[in-house]
Amino acid sequence: MTIKYNRIIMFVGIVAALLGCNKYADETDVKDAALKQTLAQLIKETPTLSRFNELLIKTGYDKVLEGSKMYTVWAPDNQTLQTLDAAVVNDADRLKQFVGNHIVNLNYYTNTPNPTLRIKTLNGKYIKFTATQFEDAGLTSANKYVSNGVLHTINKVVMPKQNVWEYVSSTTYKEKTYINSLDYQAIDSSKATQIGLDPVTGKPIYQPGTGLVTKNYLYDRVGDLRNEDQEYTFILLTDAAVDAERTKIRPYVQGANTDETDRLSSLHVIKDLVIKGSYAQADLPATLVSADGVTVPIDKTAIIESRATSNGMVYVMSAANVKLIDKIRPIKREGEQPSGFSRTDKSGNIAYRLRLNPNTNQQFNDIYIFNHKIPLFNVRYNLPELYTVPYKVYWVAPNDVQTLTFKQRFAVNDPQSTSFAETDVPLKNYNQVFVGDYTPAKFGGITAYVVAANNGVDGTNSINIDYFVLVPQLP
Repeated sequence: MTIKYNRIIMFVGIVAALLGCNKYADETDVKDAALKQTLAQLIKETPTLSRFNELLIKTGYDKVLEGSKMYTVWAPDNQTLQTLDAAVVNDADRLKQFVGNHIVNLNYYTNTPNPTLRIKTLNGKYIKFTATQFEDAGLTSANKYVSNGVLHTINKVVMPKQNVWEYVSSTTYKEKTYINSLDYQAIDSSKATQIGLDPVTGKPIYQPGTGLVTKNYLYDRVGDLRNEDQEYTFILLTDAAVDAERTKIRPYVQGANTDETDRLSSLHVIKDLVIKGSYAQADLPATLVSADGVTVPIDKTAIIESRATSNGMVYVMSAANVKLIDKIRPIKREGEQPSGFSRTDKSGNIAYRLRLNPNTNQQFNDIYIFNHKIPLFNVRYNLPELYTVPYKVYWVAPNDVQTLTFKQRFAVNDPQSTSFAETDVPLKNYNQVFVGDYTPAKFGGITAYVVAANNGVDGTNSINIDYFVLVPQLP
């Protein structure tokens, strides 16, 4: 009886195991079937995507989706594509841009965004994907996987967006013209034809007219508004507003001639209308910091229009009102960060020190140059940009070592210049000392010098600088 009972149990177990194996085999077969398909095949075999399949074939993207690389496709269904402008379908370039706007590299499922992903499409633009949306299109089906990627279906045509510059250049605002005026020609050595070397400098000589590329002073400074990989918030001012801002800054960016002053006025207004990062209108704070580090007030009531682009937001505004005091700021240079010295053989006499201010109990770095025996020895500092505004110059020279009081002098552009008087550097003075006034003749960079006394006597021609600062005196 026991033997018979055991045989029955064994038989039932074998049957159950076989049934379980068959169920597992069925699941495996289903998965294998999906993994034997490509995206191109899946789209071709989906009746509701027949129109999108035609567009894939017309643009050559069907061949792309037959490959082994992984892609994610958001495909508009047939009903949705009825709304696609015929002008797009009949223009090969625009059609390729449109179809490429729905395909990205790699696999993205609806559980991937957290909560939003910004993804680069095959046409070079960026789209935003959430668990339920592709840009502003809803997902009608999702997460269909095959051997080379994932397919989602959407219910709205998603056209490629203009980037910030493409939108700005499509307008008639003066700001566009002012940005274009900042273009200049430069040589790209990788594209130029070298025909020799300068015997004096050893630098390459290029064939005239080769390697020329167009660059832009605004893009050099704050970033290229055409760059799809960087998001921006850009303020496009109305004509009256941008001219008001240029008029406000113009007295402080005087160039060698009127044309240069015009360009500088444009640059120093527009550079502070470029903010890195994309801010939706609802999320705009009271102030933003421009890519050039200037505080920009944001008055939402001045927003006339907002435009989402492929690399950020553009706000057309009737006012900006950036304060001069926020644009024209003090210029501070640390003493221990020199650009060079009048002699290069005195490194043994130059100390870069970490000190303690006993008045504040704070550490600071400075430079101390001693026993060099060179009359008018100097240390120089390149300052890249001064506005045409009066500056008051101060320094901190603590002299916490010498009991002798020594003298040193500030100079601009020429170390021999005596427009600044020699200033005493007494023992242990940790306070700012006024050393003179300076007003640039034109906007631009200067070379500042700290010059030792005109003698070779140890202890009386030292140099000591914690920092110096040029403070603008705005009206």
